[in-house]
Amino acid sequence: MQQVYEIHKHKGESFMYIVARTNKHTADYVRGDVDKMNNMLTPEMKAEGVRYTFALGTIESMNKKTRERAKKRDKQTRDDSNPI
Repeated sequence: MQQVYEIHKHKGESFMYIVARTNKHTADYVRGDVDKMNNMLTPEMKAEGVRYTFALGTIESMNKKTRERAKKRDKQTRDDSNPI
């Protein structure tokens, strides 16, 4: 199973969302991006507890998310072509 590297956004102890996901870069490269993103946070954002973290995922989770997005996009297209 191939590894996928993710960047997660947190606010305090709460997970917010996945900012980025890749299988094309090394873990060290992605960790470097996480460090850069955390260094760019404003003092206000840091005070609110906003931070970015490195995480591991799998190709299966990446494919599932892609299928979900495609399904949502198809539904929107159908809805847009049939106005009420």
